[in-house]
Amino acid sequence: MKYLQFVGGFTILGLILTACERLPMEKELTLHYFTSSESTYTDIKLEHGQLTYTYFEDTDQRCAQWFKSSPCWTAADLKTVTAPLDAETEAELRQLVSAQPLMDQAPATLTAAAQQPAERAYHEKLTISLGNHEQQLSYRSRPDAPPKPESFQHIEQLLQNAAEKLKPAVNSK
Repeated sequence: MKYLQFVGGFTILGLILTACERLPMEKELTLHYFTSSESTYTDIKLEHGQLTYTYFEDTDQRCAQWFKSSPCWTAADLKTVTAPLDAETEAELRQLVSAQPLMDQAPATLTAAAQQPAERAYHEKLTISLGNHEQQLSYRSRPDAPPKPESFQHIEQLLQNAAEKLKPAVNSK
């Protein structure tokens, strides 16, 4: 009887291992969106299903009348929150990245035509990794810049919405 239990246990273990081998493994999805300016700082990372959001929140209106060409915030002003990304948003991001030809393009910097290096522009960077493929996009926002690519906008918006949900609720009085 012990022999049958022993053989039966190996049979079940073998079936489980075979089933695991046949399950499709999802490719690791990593996203990193970053932008900053004199009055803003946004850094959103998705790694291993964890969303990390580092941001500046001007709660004391220090930047309202800021005129300098340097940030009104310091590293000490930045706040960071981390939480698992909900499965629905991760699936939406994964589908968006997989459906777009982004991963097949050469790394790109999108900017206004004939922009001079000294001209002012706000940089937005998006790094996408899906499995062994990585893509880096950089967008320079200015009034005469071409529109931001739709796929860049969608990924940014999904990340921004998910990140905003991580912010602690502000007590209103």
